[in-house]
Amino acid sequence: MAAPNSTASPSSSAFAATLDAVADYERTLWALVGVTFVLDVLLTAYGLELGYTEGNPFARAVISAVGPLPAMVGLKALVVGFAVVAARLVPNRGRPLIPLAVATPWGLASVSNFVLVVG
Repeated sequence: MAAPNSTASPSSSAFAATLDAVADYERTLWALVGVTFVLDVLLTAYGLELGYTEGNPFARAVISAVGPLPAMVGLKALVVGFAVVAARLVPNRGRPLIPLAVATPWGLASVSNFVLVVG
């Protein structure tokens, strides 16, 4: 329950509690970024060898320009670098959301690629 004249709504305090709970796992989330980085690169490279095409048009253009492995590693390294800087700039409570926001799409892409290449 919020204090009288408090501007905090029940949903905002529930969100704050969720952020506090996620904060306990920030290191784990950064490790998950590393795991999903590697999985996505390896599974994408394997899929490209099998004849699949990259779905992201920007990544596809970079792959055409510099090759699959340098393109994927370079693009993902840029994202991780940006995420590390962003994590230093946001308030402490929001920091765990940064690796979560990076690892989630990479994890989903890894699962999608796995299903495509393994069948």
